[in-house]
Amino acid sequence: MEIPRRLIELRRAVEAADDRYRNNRGENATVALAVWSDATAALARGIADYAAETGLPHREVESAVRRATGRHAPADGGPGAGR
Repeated sequence: MEIPRRLIELRRAVEAADDRYRNNRGENATVALAVWSDATAALARGIADYAAETGLPHREVESAVRRATGRHAPADGGPGAGR
């Protein structure tokens, strides 16, 4: 399945936000958490929209996006999973 670039970029934004959250404490972590939350919501909307447009199962699209970016933990386990 060919994954649209916009979904890959949204996934990478989630990964970057998760990395920022992991590397911050206190007030900076709170801001980073808000950024992560917004990025995750945008990715979820993007995946849902693409699944609806193509008629593909949501889970299949979600898995393909993960495979396309090569990382699994951030969006799966929340910010700082295993922190």
